Amino acid sequence: ASIGKNCVIFQQVTIGGTHQGAPVIGDNVTIYAGAVLIGKIKIGNNVVIGANSTVYFNVPDNSMVLPGSSRVMKWKQNLFTR
Repeated sequence: ASIGKNCVIFQQVTIGGTHQGAPVIGDNVTIYAGAVLIGKIKIGNNVVIGANSTVYFNVPDNSMVLPGSSRVMKWKQNLFTR
């Protein structure tokens, strides 16, 4: 895996690769406790990944991944949008 600058990773986070590749994590990313990042995925800059989220897809810059449904919320003008 490749991890950018100023990243914060809390306890029990799993960052794992597959036979295809490993995650690439951008700058200023916060990954909360229990999150799982699997496969050849790209996590953009300024992203927040919620606790106990499972991420197996690319996440764009300036967004948040919510736990449970693994939905991506995009940050736009101080509001989160789907």
